[in-house]
Amino acid sequence: MRSFCLISFYTFFLSVTGLSQSPDWDQRLAFSEHVQTIRYWAHIENDPFFKCYSEAVGSIETMLNKKGYNYQRVFYEAGDTLSAAVWKALQISSLASNEAFLEIKVKVRADSNTFSDANTLMVQDASGRVYAQHKLNPSENKSVAYSSSSEARLYTAEAYNKSDTAIPFYLRVTRVPSPDVGDAALTSLRGIPRSNHPVTVKKPAYLNKGGVTIFEFAIYGGYCAGGTISIDGGKAIFQPGADYGIEFKLNIYKGLDFGIGYKREDTFVKIDAPNYPREGDLPISNNYILLSTSYRFFSKGNVQPYIGFDFGPVNMVMKADGFRDVWYFALGGRAGLNWYISRVFGFRFQTQLLYQVHSTEAPFLYSNNYWVMKYAINANSNLAQFDVTLGILIRLGKI
Repeated sequence: MRSFCLISFYTFFLSVTGLSQSPDWDQRLAFSEHVQTIRYWAHIENDPFFKCYSEAVGSIETMLNKKGYNYQRVFYEAGDTLSAAVWKALQISSLASNEAFLEIKVKVRADSNTFSDANTLMVQDASGRVYAQHKLNPSENKSVAYSSSSEARLYTAEAYNKSDTAIPFYLRVTRVPSPDVGDAALTSLRGIPRSNHPVTVKKPAYLNKGGVTIFEFAIYGGYCAGGTISIDGGKAIFQPGADYGIEFKLNIYKGLDFGIGYKREDTFVKIDAPNYPREGDLPISNNYILLSTSYRFFSKGNVQPYIGFDFGPVNMVMKADGFRDVWYFALGGRAGLNWYISRVFGFRFQTQLLYQVHSTEAPFLYSNNYWVMKYAINANSNLAQFDVTLGILIRLGKI
């Protein structure tokens, strides 16, 4: 009897320890010092349409990247001339000294539970005393509890050196109480040692050199030329004036930039029309909110000429009491030169041409107060504005 108990105990002990195998400190250190690339094979049971495959793969690559390893996904296709076991053995035996093989088995489990509700009809008299009970057919209810499990086995190049059977360097089986196979896969890989030679992950091509996008701020001011538009019964002459603004740019691919900025011009307008009630020039400001794309030539040098395209809304603010502001659409182009005197500081010289697009009979000057202005004056032509500005540049990010 005693021998039977000992045999049962050891059998149970071996079966439990087989579910979780963690290498000792020396093994983990040797692994992290030598292994830099992990080939992984991910397969999901009961998922013939690969609905969960992408979730598991995303979690596996996230963890391997976090641990500092380069990784390569390998596939085994059912129906191959080799069995899965033989294919797996070839993968392990072909490992280089700085490689390891990871096998991930993930599955979703659904546990159903059926229970019955006993329905009883009770008959009572006027006093409330129950004098009869009738049992009815019970109703059956079903509930399903979903869980996900993941089994991670990690093999090194030495797995076949001492035995014909590959012994995993790392083995862990986990289960999470949800149908999230990604979470299960991620949890099963937490015990893998971190690499002491982390591989630099390649960044997408649209990011700038060094993997960090360059942000650029520009603060500028300058001179804006005048212009003339046709209005009802006459014309409006815009005087030259000062303009200034701020712009934020994001470098999305080499010399290609995307930007957003605010630009303001303060000037006076001489209005020659019979319905205009005031004397003297009208003070106004043009407020542009512009989206832009531009391309910088010689983007790696200190001197970078560029060209670009702009569009966005413009708010024409009448700074005299009683008149309403108006909104138009603006578009145009720019050309300029950036001169960087240091990694983060530089100057910008730019010329820009913008068109305020006024549709036929677009409102130009009107008032809600009848005593200020009785009739509205419409704009019947577009307004072209050309300016020259000088700005300060500030760059952030790895250059």
